[in-house]
Amino acid sequence: MTSSFPRHPDDPVAPFLLDLARAQVADGMRVTVVCPHDESLPVREWLGDVEVVRARYAPERFERLAYRGGLLATARDPAAALLVPGLVTALATTARRVANDDRPDVIHAHWWLPSGLAALAARRSPLVITLHGSDVGLAERPGVGVLAHAVASRARFVAAVSDPLLQAARAALRLDPARSGVVRMPVGVDSSHAPGSPEAGPPWRLVAVGRASPEKGFDVLLDALHIARRDGADVPLEIVGDGPERAVLEAQCGQLGLRDAVRFVGPLPRAALYERMAAAHAVVVPSRREGLGLVAVEALALGRPVIASEVGGLPEVVTPGTGMLVPAEDPVALAHALRSLPLPSPPAGAPAVAAHATATVVAAHRDMYARAIATS
Repeated sequence: MTSSFPRHPDDPVAPFLLDLARAQVADGMRVTVVCPHDESLPVREWLGDVEVVRARYAPERFERLAYRGGLLATARDPAAALLVPGLVTALATTARRVANDDRPDVIHAHWWLPSGLAALAARRSPLVITLHGSDVGLAERPGVGVLAHAVASRARFVAAVSDPLLQAARAALRLDPARSGVVRMPVGVDSSHAPGSPEAGPPWRLVAVGRASPEKGFDVLLDALHIARRDGADVPLEIVGDGPERAVLEAQCGQLGLRDAVRFVGPLPRAALYERMAAAHAVVVPSRREGLGLVAVEALALGRPVIASEVGGLPEVVTPGTGMLVPAEDPVALAHALRSLPLPSPPAGAPAVAAHATATVVAAHRDMYARAIATS
């Protein structure tokens, strides 16, 4: 169960969840995904060997809550927020119907809200929940932690996608240490994505990937780029993604005189995204908050160094020899890192890449499910 899932094989929305489901099917599991419906999509279909059942939660033309830059960000719009109860109810009703028909061994909810809450209605089977970051931040808000704890306490196991996120989650959701731990997500890079080498510079080309939303810190990156270029660094930037803050960021570029240095690119299919990342001299992850930072892992797997904020799970990914960490929301420190380009390429066996290898991740999930089934 999830509030985000690729609508088609090339959809950039939460592609790691389709990667996980496909790998689990290849490992011998049967996977049915329950997720929100969206305009023009079938209610039930197969993406390869993965069955997808979509919950209708409003008349089709009003189904605009999911798949548009993160559910929590979208729900800040008062009109969209009115759809949240309907979405939770629809996910719960659909999950209960699927569970009654299929009698699954385990129900796995990604994000405690809305999926974890909705999954409680279908608890004929053991429930596990994976926390990805934004949901832990939500649980830290006044009054929300009580609901988050109530949902998490009904799960057999609660996983977080990084060690730092697990520590934050145990505090915010009051998790039982015996029933919580780290279970990571897979990276989508394989041997077919040969990184090659970027063209010699300068210019030292940068790529940043993600939703155009405040938590991603792209505004800080633009301020840093302005400082670095003012000081003589030749560092053009490409921002890949879309979201509610894109127009604000484009306006900021104009104010800083960066229109010729920054290119905004909409969401890309996986292969095209990896081509751009592999051709960059560094991938920048300037987040204010990050449960893990899977983009940073993908960059390392492509042989590209990472410049990232020292927040959340990113220090777990960007280890010595793989790039640079800087304080979050510090454009001066980030500008200094940009002026340090070029950085050495990371070693082929970067620890974060090995930790997120598909076989390792699938085995960890199988162990989590077995533990949930065995726990009374």
